[in-house]
Amino acid sequence: MISLMKKHLHPFQIGNVTIPENTALAPMAGTSSCIFRTIAHEYGSAFGVTELVSARGIRFKESLEPCMRYLRIDREHEGPVAIQLFGVDPQDFSYAIPFILEDKRLHDVDVIDLNMGCPVAKVVKTGGGSALMKDPVLAGKIIEASVKAAAPYGKPVSVKFRSGWDEAHITAPEFAKMCIDSGASALALHARTQTQLYRGTADWEVIRKTKEAIAGSGIPLWGNGDVKDGASAIAMLESTGADGVMVGRAAQGNPWVFSEIREALSGENAGRTGLFPNRKTRTEVIRRHLLGLCEDLGEKTGVKEMRAQIACYLKGGRSTAEIKNRLMTANTIAEVDALLKEYCEEE
Repeated sequence: MISLMKKHLHPFQIGNVTIPENTALAPMAGTSSCIFRTIAHEYGSAFGVTELVSARGIRFKESLEPCMRYLRIDREHEGPVAIQLFGVDPQDFSYAIPFILEDKRLHDVDVIDLNMGCPVAKVVKTGGGSALMKDPVLAGKIIEASVKAAAPYGKPVSVKFRSGWDEAHITAPEFAKMCIDSGASALALHARTQTQLYRGTADWEVIRKTKEAIAGSGIPLWGNGDVKDGASAIAMLESTGADGVMVGRAAQGNPWVFSEIREALSGENAGRTGLFPNRKTRTEVIRRHLLGLCEDLGEKTGVKEMRAQIACYLKGGRSTAEIKNRLMTANTIAEVDALLKEYCEEE
């Protein structure tokens, strides 16, 4: 049985880049910071993607500094990583990609990823994100421009997209073929529509149909949506034929989910679930996450932005509501430390 299960854990190839294993942390605005990607990597995520960054913003400002907090990578500690860009003008990508890859802080990035799946209004109303699924011709031009811009630096380009705009327009299989024809080296499919946002159930059947549509291309596909533990990771791979699993919201405040998924995919302790650690371990990771954000953003902003992450770390815990509410008003590292100490002592 174990030998059968081991087929699920294997490398994931993106152009000339070999990801050692087929598990990934999905890009999430407000969550997939460099410090969190590093933590997730240590618990089993083999690949990470930065938060989305505007290609237009880089070109307009002729500087990376305003968005460096989102672009920052730590290749040594976080493992293979992609920088994700969004936008609607191919020329913006032609400018932004070399600008990024010639920066000594970012030149070690492994992959350039294009966001064609973000469903939020402020991105969609510009024609970007998942709105590009309604304009595959423009999407193709963006991919072609990005591939051309990244090629001199030896960097492959991947594309993340959704099932379609709405239930009446499930276009992922055709969109995937267009991406490949335009030069993409890997794809990631979130099996929800734009109109679903993050609600409802991911339709894994769309992933299966998309994988079938690109069969023979040699281009791998990440499956994304409703992978929350080892059992669901196996179920997605077996039911869809996807080449790897990309985990989003289930990893928020729970980097340990990657340990469970990795064990399941490798055939080790495949039936084990719920590897959530005790409060002491959770507190240590929360504090490390907090200090990493504060190092990048300063204490005031770091603590403020960590509040939402702390809520995820403590979600569903026994008797945590009161202390979680108090943590939501903390303004300094010292305040958070005192409350986390109290949280540990209550276990």
